[in-house]
Amino acid sequence: MHPKLFEIFGLPVYSFGLMLGTSFIVASLLLTSELKRKKLDPELGSTITLIALFGGVAGSKILYLIENWTFFIADPFGMTFSPGGLTWYGGFLLAAWLIYFFAKSKKIKFLTIADATSPGLLWAYGIARIGCHLSGDGDYGFPTTLPWGRIIPTARIHRRWPLRIFRK
Repeated sequence: MHPKLFEIFGLPVYSFGLMLGTSFIVASLLLTSELKRKKLDPELGSTITLIALFGGVAGSKILYLIENWTFFIADPFGMTFSPGGLTWYGGFLLAAWLIYFFAKSKKIKFLTIADATSPGLLWAYGIARIGCHLSGDGDYGFPTTLPWGRIIPTARIHRRWPLRIFRK
């Protein structure tokens, strides 16, 4: 795992942050090209990307805090402003909700915007997952003995998943 890639003027560049930023850039470029193809204003692409960036990060942090409520109550400031702790579903839901209201305000069908964002969202999710894997945060799946499996020495099994259904 490579959580910290390098430093620029003493500031660390983390693999997850770099990949997350890259994913938003790729998604924005793909969204802009899809909007052009659909004969919509391509300038909407950067606005939708900013809404998704804000909603995605805020929503994923909010859901993480809800999921870890007992820890949040014990240290609200520390949990809220810690660099870790993002839950994808929360980010997706809040970003989609905000984009829905943006599309409604522009009198554009939400499904048209959703269709235009889907190729970028697909690529962005994949790129961000690579960042998660590089940072070693636990997106590694279940233990395996298959030849293409990887040994991750820091791996821990999250007990909230019903692992007993996967055991023989």
